[in-house]
Amino acid sequence: MKKIQASLVALALLLAFAMPASAQKFHYGIKAGLNGAVQSGIADYYDNGNIRYGLTAGLVGNYHFNDNMMLQAELDYDQKGTHASNIDTQYDYVSIPVLFDYSFGHTYHTRLSIHLNAGPYVAFLANAKRTEKIDGVDNTTDLMSASHKAEVGALLGVGFRQPVGKHFLFWDVRLTVGISHFDKADSQSRNKMIGVTMGYEL
Repeated sequence: MKKIQASLVALALLLAFAMPASAQKFHYGIKAGLNGAVQSGIADYYDNGNIRYGLTAGLVGNYHFNDNMMLQAELDYDQKGTHASNIDTQYDYVSIPVLFDYSFGHTYHTRLSIHLNAGPYVAFLANAKRTEKIDGVDNTTDLMSASHKAEVGALLGVGFRQPVGKHFLFWDVRLTVGISHFDKADSQSRNKMIGVTMGYEL
């Protein structure tokens, strides 16, 4: 697992720092949005009521091979976990996805393009705690020592990109699933998240 994490980080750094000779092929930008996260079995999608709503934001860098294909690396901050009526479980990560993105071209009479993206990610735990409200008082338990410090997963998304002059506006909807488990004592549950983001590329 550590070799996979190191490989993903190395690939992301290579993409971020290997600036191509043609500036038209390399773009970078920022993004931010909202997500809904749960923690459950990797194949359990029908009973996910304890959703924690949080924020996701990050930096984006991509290299365009041609008009249809590009490779993209990101540095994101993702708020994951669960939320019940009186218990809030917070797992926050710094994530590095490396994505292959395919564009289906411009829509009819517009310059808006539709994209699919997919790829692996490695995420590093920044915060883990459980807050339980008892008789109106918040009781917080630190979960860092009981949690794995890194997570490997995969994501699949669909999005839109709109040229604005020489730059781009983009929107994404993504499903993120942890392949490794986050809790040292629980080998069944995984972090799962659906996020909606908007960004701006230079």
